[in-house]
Amino acid sequence: MDMVFRKTDLDALEAPPAVAAVRRIGDGFKAFQALRAAYGAGLFDWLQRNGPAPKADISAALDLRGAHLGAFLQTLEDLGLLARQGLAYTLAPGMDAVLCASSPWCQARVMHGLTLPECGWSDLQLFLSETWKPAASTMPQPLATHPFLDEARGLAAHLATRSAWSGDPAAARTLLCFDGSGGLLAAALCQRHPGLRATVVVAPEAQRQAEEAIAACGVSSRCRIATGTPLDAPAGEAFDHVVLFHALYPVRKVTTDALRAAAGCLAPGGELSCAHWFCLEDCETAPGGLRDLDKAVLTDSHPLCHVEQFCQRLEGIGLVDAERADLAGNYGNTKLHFARRPGAR
Repeated sequence: MDMVFRKTDLDALEAPPAVAAVRRIGDGFKAFQALRAAYGAGLFDWLQRNGPAPKADISAALDLRGAHLGAFLQTLEDLGLLARQGLAYTLAPGMDAVLCASSPWCQARVMHGLTLPECGWSDLQLFLSETWKPAASTMPQPLATHPFLDEARGLAAHLATRSAWSGDPAAARTLLCFDGSGGLLAAALCQRHPGLRATVVVAPEAQRQAEEAIAACGVSSRCRIATGTPLDAPAGEAFDHVVLFHALYPVRKVTTDALRAAAGCLAPGGELSCAHWFCLEDCETAPGGLRDLDKAVLTDSHPLCHVEQFCQRLEGIGLVDAERADLAGNYGNTKLHFARRPGAR
C-alpha cells in the first residue's frame, strides 16, 4: 500500500491569537499544581520553622530535585506565596495563615478536596453528565474553611435582629432547622441563643459532617440530628422557629409541598425563615458563571426559580406577614424569606 505524505510547512504553523485565552486557563491549572506540590512536600510548614533558607537547604531537607527547584520556587514567588531575601526564600507576609498546617485557615485540605472523586470539580464532565452520583465526603471539613461558614454566621446574625428572635438569648425556645450546610447554621444559632434546643435535619450523606460540626461547636447536648428533606418534617411536634437553609433544592419540583410540611411544624405565632439561591428570570445566565458552577457543585442542584412568587407561596400555605430580604455572601446574594403562622406565641 502506497502512503502519501503531505509536507508540512513549519513557517505556516502560526498559532491563532485565540490560543492565548486557552493557554491562560492552562497556566491556572499549572499554578494549582504548583500549590498542591508545595503543600504535599511540606514546603510551607518547613519554611515557617526554618526560613529564610537558600535553595540548597530546601532541596536537602525536603528531598526535592535541585535541577527544577529554582523554577518551582520562582513560580511560588510569582504567585505571591513566597518572598525572597537575597538568595534565601521565606513565606510572603501574612501567607502563613493560609499556607501552614498550624493555622485553622490552612487551605491545603480545600485544595486537596477539589481533586476527590466526590467533588464535582474533580471531573466536571462527569458531574455535568446524567450518570453523576453524589457521594458522602471522605474528608473531615474544618470549620474555618467550611464553604458555608460566612453565610451561616451572617444568617444567624440577621435572624438575631428580627423580632421573632428578640428577648433573652438564654430563654427556652425550640428550632427545627433543615440545614443544607451540614449542621453549621444550627450550631451558629445555638451558640447565639444558649436556651435554644434544635432538631437538625440534614441529607443522609451529611450526617457525619453535621455530628462533627455540632460537636466542635460545643452544642451537641442541645441538638438532635435527623436525616431527610423538608418533606420529612417530624410529625406531632411544634417549634418556635423553623429554618430552611439551602434545603429546598433537592425537593424543588415540589417546593410548595415541602414548604407546607415545614410550616406545619410551627407553633402558633412561630416564624418560618428560608434562605436559598434563586436563578435569574427564565433561568438566564449572567457573568459569574464560575461562581454559579461552584454553587452547583456545593448543592448538586439547580437554584430555586421564581423568586418574585415566593412570598405568595408562603401566603398560599396559610402563613402571614410574608417578607423578603437579601443576604450578601461569597456566592452572591442569598434570598431570605420570612412568614409567620397565625396566632399568639
